[in-house]
Amino acid sequence: MPTLFPRFFSQPRRPCLLAICWLGAVSLFLLGCGRPPPTLAELPPPEVSVTRPTRQEVVDTVEFTGNIEAVQEVEIKARVSGLLTAIHFIDGQDVSEGDLLFTIDQRPYAIARDSAAAEMAKQQAILAEQKNEVVRKEKLLPKGAVTQEEYDIAVAQRDATAAMLAAATAQREQADLDLEFCQVTSPVTGRVSRRFVEVGDLVAGTDATATTLTAVASIDPVYVTFDTDERSLILARQRALEKIGDTGEAAPEWRDIRELEIPVDVQLVTDEGFPHQGLLDFVDIAVLEGTGTVRCRAVLPNPDRLMMSGMFARVRLPFGDPRSALLIPERAIGSDQGNKFVFVVDGQDLVEQREVSLGFLRDGMRVLEAGLEDDDRVITSGLNRVRPGITVRPHEAESDETAAAPTAPTAAAD
Repeated sequence: MPTLFPRFFSQPRRPCLLAICWLGAVSLFLLGCGRPPPTLAELPPPEVSVTRPTRQEVVDTVEFTGNIEAVQEVEIKARVSGLLTAIHFIDGQDVSEGDLLFTIDQRPYAIARDSAAAEMAKQQAILAEQKNEVVRKEKLLPKGAVTQEEYDIAVAQRDATAAMLAAATAQREQADLDLEFCQVTSPVTGRVSRRFVEVGDLVAGTDATATTLTAVASIDPVYVTFDTDERSLILARQRALEKIGDTGEAAPEWRDIRELEIPVDVQLVTDEGFPHQGLLDFVDIAVLEGTGTVRCRAVLPNPDRLMMSGMFARVRLPFGDPRSALLIPERAIGSDQGNKFVFVVDGQDLVEQREVSLGFLRDGMRVLEAGLEDDDRVITSGLNRVRPGITVRPHEAESDETAAAPTAPTAAAD
């Protein structure tokens, strides 16, 4: 027993020490909770640009996609076979109708032409002699100097020679054509493509295997072809007939599409708005059953030669009467699960989300069908910093501002 007592007091008191440390930490935490929390700095309201809707007179339109086409585009092929001896143009240059483009070796065709001419002269001489023979025997026939059989043979020989002369004449004309075809000219006025052959190539003129030499396309004017829905086409035609009636001229039930002079606006991929204007000049004879669309074509001037065959284009077709409407910049419009909206600032500078009904786009401005009034202030920039119900610092912007800017962010789904 005496040896156990000193061993008991010699062991470390670790549980007691841990308890003392834990109590000290709790005391310090309780003392800290009594202090007031630090004050957070209040952020200023975000700055945004606002504009009021612009009221303008507009005409309802519908837009389609289309392609530019040349009015005349010709693939030039050889019409006679032979060695190509000369090329008379530079790739891509402007040409006029009748300009010489290629020369094919003319010597074989010149020889054929001379041979046909000689054969034709020979038959002409034989025919002249046989005609005289017929006349002579015709006079001797009543006297009995020649028989009827001899006379008939002379007539038959004359007629046969006349037929041979006709064949020789046709061969001469064909030889003249072949010789002419050795000079390949441009059939239209426009711009020539690159050459597909070089001097020294042997080209074929047979119809089935004719060699393609180059292509020529007209430049000004050009066509734009597009598919329109039948409703828009009917409305556009009705509006054109009504305009004719407004002039006092009797408007019949039907008029050729060219007479209606329906305007068409065209936009290329690099254009802002629709700067190119033309007229509808062709509507196909049937509506495609699967799509309910009609193939249409408009003709428009191309003085700067910017438009080329195959280019993509947007086509705008008007179909309504002029009316007054509100317009806002396209970048102010957001989308929430397919519903279009804008952010509006009220009199207390609070942000409100307003659903809108939209019309067509014109020069960067979107026509409004419903949802806004003339004096509403619409947020056009700083859209990523606002949400409904917050206070903002609005700055007035130009109402007709159409500069390109990012579109409003899409609202998150509920």
